Amino acid sequence: MDNNADAEAGLPSGPRLLACIIDPEYGQVARDLSAAQGWRNPIIIEGGVAAAQTYIQKSSPPTLLIVDIDDVDDPVQSLATLAEYCPPDMSVIAVGSRNELTLYRSLIDLGVIDYVTKPITLAMLENSLRGEKRANAGMAPRNQAQIVAFLGARGGVGTTTVAGSVAWALAHVYQKRVALLDFDLHLGNLALSFDLVPAPGLREALEYPARIDSRLLSMAMVQESPRLKVLAGEEPLVDDIHVAPGAVDAMLNVLRGDNDFILVDLPRHLDETTRRLLTLCGTIGIVTDLSLASARDTLRLSDFAKTMTPAARHLNIANNVGAKHRGEIAQAEFERVTAIHLDYAIPFEPAAALTTSSTGNVLTSAMRHTKAAGVLRDIAMRLAGYEQKAAKKSMLSSLTSLPKLSGGLNPAALLPSFLKRSA
Repeated sequence: MDNNADAEAGLPSGPRLLACIIDPEYGQVARDLSAAQGWRNPIIIEGGVAAAQTYIQKSSPPTLLIVDIDDVDDPVQSLATLAEYCPPDMSVIAVGSRNELTLYRSLIDLGVIDYVTKPITLAMLENSLRGEKRANAGMAPRNQAQIVAFLGARGGVGTTTVAGSVAWALAHVYQKRVALLDFDLHLGNLALSFDLVPAPGLREALEYPARIDSRLLSMAMVQESPRLKVLAGEEPLVDDIHVAPGAVDAMLNVLRGDNDFILVDLPRHLDETTRRLLTLCGTIGIVTDLSLASARDTLRLSDFAKTMTPAARHLNIANNVGAKHRGEIAQAEFERVTAIHLDYAIPFEPAAALTTSSTGNVLTSAMRHTKAAGVLRDIAMRLAGYEQKAAKKSMLSSLTSLPKLSGGLNPAALLPSFLKRSA
């Protein structure tokens, strides 16, 4: 699968090949492999496991990692640590000088697709890739879970409403398993929008990633329904929360194994955690209203998100369209000023807003037949990969499909000649 296909599927995408090689002469072998496979722009770094971990922590992970293990005393433990930062669909080939059967078996058990001893050649690496296709192995169990982040252009534009409503539609309309995450641990209200009380555990997972496993996260999540679970926090405002390196990656790797979608409501402060999450997303939705101030910030955030994750699918969502009291400008004017096409426009419906705020239900649940709920379901449908149903038949096609009139005359015969050809 190429990078464009990954992006269309909503999967995170980085370079096809990252090679962290201690010996410079083997860097050329990695470049030859990339050329032989038809992959563009391989990234070659002089270094081993530590260099690989540094790159993956700061940038989009590759499809294939070739990593030199000669820089560590305990390759198995070092690669096990590296695996915490790797997405499930990343493949790893280890290279090194030690020709030990025990080491080879330990690395294979860990999930490395092959261990190649030096001196390495192009033929050896190509053989490793053929072995991967046979075994279909990787550093972790493969899963096609999509990671989708929603980020507000400004406060109060309804990012949480959009994230929660789309998650509800994915779970209840399209029967997907959804994990919904609120990364504002102090002031987030995603759980509140479902009338749920956050369970403790999210903070512990972020501060101590070594403790992250399915059991910890299942205890930290509250269940809206069997298919929709919410992971949120409500930490004291005086507490300063320190997110440990690798915590986000470890958490998402565990959640990927149990869900079809991971939806994240991101806070507006662009700290290291937010930036790392963006690099892992397959889809990024920027939510805005149609004010001039939001136009400026939508443009800036759009450029920022595309810089952080250029291969992701980027959606621009206008919310509360028609709320004139917000200083709204026309949609066409907004698009002209920003040079950004709005993929979706969610209409402002005061009755719907009042109902959701007083019932503790998201809009797609509380008022399913409103226009706003319909647009939110359309967003969920696009994420779920379902094609839009055919539009209503045109008047022309309806006429041609009518039964014949009395006397055997077809209604199409009443049309002008230039329309008959179309009919």
